[in-house]
Amino acid sequence: MTKSCLRKSSFYALAVLIAFAAISPVVAAEMLRIGGTGSATVLMERLGAAFAARESDVKVAVVPGLGSSGAIAATIDGALDMAVSGRPLKPDEAGLIEVFAVRTPYGLVSSNPKPGDLARDDVAGFYASSNSTWSDGSPVRVILRPRSESDTTLLGQTFPGMAAAIDQVRTRMDVPLAATDQDNLEMAKAIQGSLVGTSLAQMVTERHQLRFLTIDGVEPTLENLESGDYPYFKPLRFVVADRPAPLVQRFLAFVESSDGEKLLRHAGCLQAAR
Repeated sequence: MTKSCLRKSSFYALAVLIAFAAISPVVAAEMLRIGGTGSATVLMERLGAAFAARESDVKVAVVPGLGSSGAIAATIDGALDMAVSGRPLKPDEAGLIEVFAVRTPYGLVSSNPKPGDLARDDVAGFYASSNSTWSDGSPVRVILRPRSESDTTLLGQTFPGMAAAIDQVRTRMDVPLAATDQDNLEMAKAIQGSLVGTSLAQMVTERHQLRFLTIDGVEPTLENLESGDYPYFKPLRFVVADRPAPLVQRFLAFVESSDGEKLLRHAGCLQAAR
């Protein structure tokens, strides 16, 4: 790992320790520490609460605001037991493995009450054009994410020509930037005619009153993802030490259980196919 990565890793580990000092009282119970991509924060809180209810001597703490890279760095340093990542591990993130993943439909949402439908091949042009309008004639207001965000990469890979469209929009001075997953949807709610990429899991768990566009006439539902009718999804990867502690193994077993599957589905997610 480079010196820059080491400094960044130490920074995130310190941030996690400060967060635990703020949210976690001193307890004798085993503590499972989780952090990661913002879109999974409420999902992990729900899974953690259900797991802790089954094991009375366990506490689960979910640290918000770290993002995928921050949580992975903190897991490398041992400040977290598990990271939930929106991206694959990088070669220099040694000592970790991806052990489980869930899928959640991914698409475009708007504050417009009737955002309508787009053909797959028209998404990039609609997103990039400064003259795009909704069916009621109101202008489309795109909100960007930072280049380093995993959702920027995901959105760029989801539809044909989308990576170039994002780069084109980034040259415009009038387009706002949302730093986190939570900022992304809060800004989308506040801006009339907004257009942003997000997951069904975040929409469901945070109960946002935004509306998905349909793609080729298909809604981003779990049923449509399972059937293959809606092929666009965000993977949420569970990243742990290459020799995970028994507590981590028990938590992962719970997530893969039938009870875990029910909680995932209720939160807009599917267990990864085995």
